[in-house]
Amino acid sequence: MKENLHNNLSFVPITIEIKNKTNWLVAFITSVGLLILFCIILIIIFTGLQSASFITLTLPFGAFFIFILYIWLWNNFGKTVLTIDHKTLTVQYKNKLFTSPKTYLKEETDRIETKDFKIEKHQLGVRYHFSISGSTYSVILIQKDTEIRIVDWVTKDRADEIAGELKRIWY
Repeated sequence: MKENLHNNLSFVPITIEIKNKTNWLVAFITSVGLLILFCIILIIIFTGLQSASFITLTLPFGAFFIFILYIWLWNNFGKTVLTIDHKTLTVQYKNKLFTSPKTYLKEETDRIETKDFKIEKHQLGVRYHFSISGSTYSVILIQKDTEIRIVDWVTKDRADEIAGELKRIWY
């Protein structure tokens, strides 16, 4: 009886929420930018321009408004939600516009690691990331020699904690 109960409990998905650290300088700059763009769009709308000039003026400001809103939402309210099941891992980015949940299968994943991206090497050069808090680590899945970053810009302790929880459930 206890074995069946234990096996049934292992099918309950576990959810881990990782809140982004808010960058207050970005929060302030994007907030001011959103207010300015909103006022510009309102001025264009209330001046009652003809339809051709209305579209050509409003469309670029509207697109830029959406882009800044995307940055502002992710910076201030963004969180990564990991739903871990015994065979799948679903990664969902809350408050990040235009992203859908991604599901990764346990059988396709070779291993789970943490990696420091303080110095990131690309085919075009090297990119340095500086963080006072040490939030340069990511949790990555290795699938057939391909690295998939599922949680970005956390501290080493938090990355090790998340990777340990994933390994504990999956292996």
